[in-house]
Amino acid sequence: MEKKRILIVDDDTDLLSSIQIILEDRNIDVHTASTKREGLDLLKSLSPDLLIQDIMMESDLEGFGILNALKSDPEYRKLPIIMLTGIAEAMEVNFRSAIEDADMFPNVVFLDKPVEPDVLFTEINTLLQ
Repeated sequence: MEKKRILIVDDDTDLLSSIQIILEDRNIDVHTASTKREGLDLLKSLSPDLLIQDIMMESDLEGFGILNALKSDPEYRKLPIIMLTGIAEAMEVNFRSAIEDADMFPNVVFLDKPVEPDVLFTEINTLLQ
């Protein structure tokens, strides 16, 4: 099976490191970024199979800023995305109002932080099928 490439964007470097270790132990090629700009640059240069990102980074809804930046590029509309947040249920409910044309991103899953490794890996496997 081909090794999957995942990009993780989060300003919490401890979380980045722990998720990277967990996923690399499961034979996944992991790349990390700690800012929106760095994440967007890596996303375009790496073409990952999946994006994991925090919602609240430099500003309260910075993660949605990444989605808004991607929506103009049809290449990313089917990119599976896992949004990490401390308030996943509320974010999922408000997703359509937080980003215009939310249906452009049909493969978005919201998970609560801290995420359990098995839950994260299950979602990754589901999204990458």
